[in-house]
Amino acid sequence: MKLITSEADIVSLIENDSDMMRALRIARDLDLPDWWIGAGFLRNRVWDTMAGVTGEAATDVDLVYFDKDNTAAEIDWVYDERLKQLDPQNDWEVRNQARMHYKNDLDPYVSTEDGIAHWTETATAIGVKLEDEEVRLLFCYGTDDLLGMIARPTPHFQGVKLKVFTDRMAKKNWQQRWPMIRIEK
Repeated sequence: MKLITSEADIVSLIENDSDMMRALRIARDLDLPDWWIGAGFLRNRVWDTMAGVTGEAATDVDLVYFDKDNTAAEIDWVYDERLKQLDPQNDWEVRNQARMHYKNDLDPYVSTEDGIAHWTETATAIGVKLEDEEVRLLFCYGTDDLLGMIARPTPHFQGVKLKVFTDRMAKKNWQQRWPMIRIEK
């Protein structure tokens, strides 16, 4: 178990993880517009480290980007297949945030960051990317919930959409993997 208390700790964790750096370099080399790798790729690594969870690292890689001129789902599927050939150890999922608003019946997003901000939990609404060899982080709702191991709905999943959050928490069963996680509504 290792305490992670700052963005600098997170950057160090990433830079010292050869698998994460490899995935980030592969994503960077695709040269997609406004790209980030988000969600569990970063959250799970931080929470596993903080909880002392060892074993096989998560291989789920959510690569998101924003291209309002090319929103056909088939384009993403081509990237999915290309990345699975380049990097078969990871389960890549590429999604253009310019079209993903339909999934939760929301207004169109204006950027990748806007799309990520509309993900279900605050600790999941995060991203990481490489610019040249520098790790950049994105925290749509700050770092408190990520570093505090708190699963809380983003503002978009409170109120009438809270059931989406509660159903997701039941399905994911994160408390089994991370017993100290707190689920707050």
